Amino acid sequence: MELPREWAQMDADQLRDLSATLFERLQQQEKQLAERDTELSVREKQLARNDEELKRKQLKIDQLTHEIATLNRWRYAKRSEQIDAVQRSLLDESIDADIEAISLEIEALQQKTPSTPREQPRRAALPATFPRREIRHEPEHTQCSCGCQLERIGEDVSEKLDYNPGLFQVERHIRGKWVCRQCERLIQAPVAPHIIDKGIPTTGLLAQVLVAKYLDHLPLYRQEQIFSRAGLALPRSTLAQWVGACGQGLQPLVDTLKAALLTRTVLHADETPVPMLKPGLNRTHRAYLWSYSSSEYDLLPAVVYDFAEGRGGQHARDFLGSWSGKLVCDDYSGYKALFERGVVEVGCMAHARRKFHDLYANHSSELAEEALRYFAALYEIERLVREQKLDSKGRLQLRQQRSKPMAEALRQWLTRQRGQVPDGSATAKAIEYCLGRWAALTRYLEDGDLPIDNNHVENRIRPVALGRSNWLFVGSLRAGQRAANIMSLIQSAKLNGHDPYRYLKDVLERLPTQPASRMEELLPHRWQPTQLLTETSSR
Repeated sequence: MELPREWAQMDADQLRDLSATLFERLQQQEKQLAERDTELSVREKQLARNDEELKRKQLKIDQLTHEIATLNRWRYAKRSEQIDAVQRSLLDESIDADIEAISLEIEALQQKTPSTPREQPRRAALPATFPRREIRHEPEHTQCSCGCQLERIGEDVSEKLDYNPGLFQVERHIRGKWVCRQCERLIQAPVAPHIIDKGIPTTGLLAQVLVAKYLDHLPLYRQEQIFSRAGLALPRSTLAQWVGACGQGLQPLVDTLKAALLTRTVLHADETPVPMLKPGLNRTHRAYLWSYSSSEYDLLPAVVYDFAEGRGGQHARDFLGSWSGKLVCDDYSGYKALFERGVVEVGCMAHARRKFHDLYANHSSELAEEALRYFAALYEIERLVREQKLDSKGRLQLRQQRSKPMAEALRQWLTRQRGQVPDGSATAKAIEYCLGRWAALTRYLEDGDLPIDNNHVENRIRPVALGRSNWLFVGSLRAGQRAANIMSLIQSAKLNGHDPYRYLKDVLERLPTQPASRMEELLPHRWQPTQLLTETSSR
């Protein structure tokens, strides 16, 4: 092999140096190629993840679009009318709210790509007879960065509809336009973010609609009539869209409330049936509203509702997830799977007492009357616990001294009476219920943090029972879930001593700019009104 002339003239040392240099360059090239291969591999994985995310979002969008089409077909397609006008009105409200909420979900999922501006529908002017309150928004400084004084050249005015009980008024938001003539710079105060972008309602009006619907049990068609008497016809379809948008906007706060609730070691659980209309069936289906709350002795007063299509125990397992603690509940079999995986069952003494109360009320049973005396003695001790405002240690001490001997006397008495009543009778079933669940019923005697019964959560679910006569039914699964979310915030606000209207008004105003990392600040047990926060920070 003939070497190049330059190489042929090199001595051995020079050739060795050249060889080392070429070998080093080869290693560098191989290293660069390996780095490029690694980079390409990372990019390929990222592209694969992006493709998977796009497919997931597109699938979700397709599902939601199909759901909207189904709702629109149910709303507008021809079919036989087999429900009365009031039921049809309530169903239309739910459909309008569902469509608005689904539209917002699709908007959040879609990529933000530039699109041609579409013509906005003209909004009817708000009545001139309504009182108006001007709110001016001006820049903090009227001096340009170049040193010149800004000149006011005009203003933009937007109007929002506010509502105080029985009275409409219009907020006129005036945003002055300031310009620097020298550098032709325009300055204007930004538009404050709102829970409903470019909508006419203030957060006060939205809070009024939500509180009236989910606390005062006023369907939207009744609110439409009330607003009409106040001087403005607000279509119930518009009100339904507002409810759907608020329900979607409040979802992160409800998720945060649920996460906070699942940190507690003692929870109450109960469920109540709610009729739900399924499109196409022309009849109602029995759905359930599940209620989960902290204990009355807990420092975190909270309740979270969960709407489900049935009463199966899977719904409770899905809600609680990996939570492991002490669950106060009735003897419903749906909770049994929870106890098998480590959740501790705490029985409800009120359920046991109720069975003997029914015997006494229906048959004037002397045995039931005697049993009620034992239960009354146990509840009298719990009344003293509340009156004396004892802490966990004090409750445990008092129960060990007085409740435990009384409970043991009741158990022995029930055991003796069981041998004297016929099998299968109502009295035998009441006694067997108590003896069969005795460990769960008396678990509160060994733990000062446990309550004697499940009445705390039953009182939280009572508003649902009161509202059923006005709701008639829930229009859809989404409507039930939305109602559960909003009622969770309203009832938790009440538990913490807040006015639900003031709470929702303030939360709806702050939510669009609240960082996700500080969402807990808006929870009912941590919430402070904006005015109080401003005064505290100024000090």
